[in-house]
Amino acid sequence: MIKEKERGETTEYVYNLLKEMIVQWRLSPGEKINISHLTREINISAIPLREALSRLHSEKLVILEPNKGYRVSDILDNDNMVKMLEARILMETHAVQNIIRNNHINVTEKMAQLTEQMSSMVIGSSYKKVLEFTHLDEQFHYTLLNAAGNPFLSEAYEGMHCHLHIARFYHVKGKVDQKQAPAEHMEIIEAIRTRDIYRAEMAIINHIQDSGHRLLDNSEK
Repeated sequence: MIKEKERGETTEYVYNLLKEMIVQWRLSPGEKINISHLTREINISAIPLREALSRLHSEKLVILEPNKGYRVSDILDNDNMVKMLEARILMETHAVQNIIRNNHINVTEKMAQLTEQMSSMVIGSSYKKVLEFTHLDEQFHYTLLNAAGNPFLSEAYEGMHCHLHIARFYHVKGKVDQKQAPAEHMEIIEAIRTRDIYRAEMAIINHIQDSGHRLLDNSEK
């Protein structure tokens, strides 16, 4: 009988593997997930696979359809991507106002560390590295949101799974924005350090809008 710890480790492995397959489009948007086929391909039992799929369902990477089973969720169309970015702007500009007004400037230390890690990564063609880059990017923005001191805002942001949507667009784009995104992050950091609310708001707006343009311009080609 499989031990609980071993099962947990297996589920985590399968979860990460499936997430990488979805981001890489080896499991393409809209594709039905054949559990029997995947258990043979990955060489694991159905239990950790179903547990991993349940977790991916909570992150909206897969959809569970009644009487049909799981399928990979569709990527956001351009209209919904724009709406998601608009929601991010509202949340993150509000967060940066609170950070500066409440003098939580020391949050920039962690934000700078995450940005440095993003800049120094060697990504190449590895989708595992793409996910690591995306996770660091996500942590940068979640650190910003969390420092605002509003747990409801943080929970709402986390529930959007913004950067998992972005990671799937990187397949269309062919590369991450490793040069532009860290530079834009540093502008946000410097604006917070100088306690300039207007500069910080504009840095966030420009960063989110420009990152959206970089993704959507490539997806339309």
